[in-house]
Amino acid sequence: MITTADKILLAAPKDPRPAAAETMVAVARRFGVGPLGQMREMMALRWGPGKLASHEYFSTGAYDPALSKAQKREYVGKIGSYELNVAASPMKLTGTRAFLRDKVMYTALLTQLGLATTHTQAVVHGDRVFGNITTLRTPEQVEDFLRTSAVYPLFAKPCEGAASVGSALIERREADSLHLGNGRVVPVAQFAREVVADYPEGFILQSAIKQHSAMTDMTGASVGTLRVVTLRDENGISPLYTVWKVPSPTAMSDNFWQAGSMVALIDDHSGQVKQCNIGSGPAAEWIDKHPVSGLVFEGYQIPHWDKLIETACTGHGLFPEFGVVGWDIAMGEDGPVIIECNDNPYHVLWQLAAREGIRNNRFLPRFEAATARSNAILQSKVSTFRARQSAKSAKS
Repeated sequence: MITTADKILLAAPKDPRPAAAETMVAVARRFGVGPLGQMREMMALRWGPGKLASHEYFSTGAYDPALSKAQKREYVGKIGSYELNVAASPMKLTGTRAFLRDKVMYTALLTQLGLATTHTQAVVHGDRVFGNITTLRTPEQVEDFLRTSAVYPLFAKPCEGAASVGSALIERREADSLHLGNGRVVPVAQFAREVVADYPEGFILQSAIKQHSAMTDMTGASVGTLRVVTLRDENGISPLYTVWKVPSPTAMSDNFWQAGSMVALIDDHSGQVKQCNIGSGPAAEWIDKHPVSGLVFEGYQIPHWDKLIETACTGHGLFPEFGVVGWDIAMGEDGPVIIECNDNPYHVLWQLAAREGIRNNRFLPRFEAATARSNAILQSKVSTFRARQSAKSAKS
């Protein structure tokens, strides 16, 4: 039996726990906010519009006395982020959510429509078929594919899920072993068994993206995607913000919860890095230079910036019923490559990069405009349905 410690694929982070006493003491000492004051603020923000859980109160830095009460109420947690998104993209209006979350089918659609995206070499699944994409059903078939047919490097990930859980960068195969992006060398057979056993909902083996050389110079070989969030209101689709998920030098993916990962705030107009953060809560700090390359973050120009924004807005236009969409886009040598589409983008990431709440007086009106547009469409559909029902009743 394979224990958690022996797992090859990236395990999920532990469930967040209520703040430990030492965290409250650290905040009290560094920021002068006593434990009782922290508890009062936590309770107020938990029931405020941002729905900050106690651990989110600390991870976002909402305890900082430099923030006014109004500024603290601008911060959102996981629930508050979701509520913003579902208001702008109501469930009754967005019946295509399941398709957006289908990483195989959605990328196939993008390819068909001429948008650059990932190339799927094979899918591991017990039941489904995927047209001309190779489908693998047993550990033996997965192992045979990795030995005889796979073109390396590969990026492996579950068909369902988020936060890079279950992912792995496979740089190459040598004899009976796979060499991973984090330096581990693992048996091909064990990898194949783990994929089939742990991910019955499906697993994807994709060609790894070759990152733009300028970004590789900064961060190394691990691909750090750009999270672009787009909104649609009565004036059309436009970007709300962009952050760069800079991977830890020892990580195989760019998710911020992995130790050493960074997140950089990008200027909306120029596409240049404004600032970069590492860590969260009392341990968070601004960093001027990448810890390995030594290159300066501030002023770094994201390549193909205009094309990046165009790609995100074009992708959103495929599903105009959504008021808000989040895009994870890698920057290849020739331009942007869409990795994933998120119907529920996690705005806490932007808050960590900006040290500001997403419900600020610049962004909240734009969310409200997107929500108003969606509500108007819903009302129009309801009115049309009722009119048709009335017409049918009159005829009968």
